[in-house]
Amino acid sequence: MVNQANVKLYAYKSRHSINLPSDFVRDSAFPFEVGEELVARIDGKRVIIEKQCL
Repeated sequence: MVNQANVKLYAYKSRHSINLPSDFVRDSAFPFEVGEELVARIDGKRVIIEKQCL
């Protein structure tokens, strides 16, 4: 099980992205699906990404 990964923030013009390693995303415990709508929020010095509540 891969429950932690080192990532890097990338910037291109006005867009920013974080690439997640494939072994992290393919782990059976990874809670998101490709194309799923997510919500990111800042909590102190943390960025929290959650499933979007409908």
